[in-house]
Amino acid sequence: MNNPACGDEVRLQLRFDAGRIADVRFLGQGCSISQASTSMMTQLLRGRTPAEAAALAARFKQMMHGDPEAARDKALGELRALAGVSKFPVRVKCALLGWNALEEGLCRAAPRA
Repeated sequence: MNNPACGDEVRLQLRFDAGRIADVRFLGQGCSISQASTSMMTQLLRGRTPAEAAALAARFKQMMHGDPEAARDKALGELRALAGVSKFPVRVKCALLGWNALEEGLCRAAPRA
């Protein structure tokens, strides 16, 4: 996943075991916001189900779009420190880059009927 506006890149690797995220890693380059957001995300996702991960992604997006209730949600853990990024719309895409990669990865990992 990349942000063509600024050149930030994130490549996310997910490993599942028994329906849970057993490991998550990323390779990336870019601004401190994109890299910090993705790094904190990886710490929060280990042990979660895909549905729980998707719910966290949705909540983080709400926070990035200025939702004050989401910014207080303890489920986001240390990611709440990034709440101020929502005041800088051009930087919101940076903070969401890893989360967008997560959503794409979860779609690809979903069982096919």
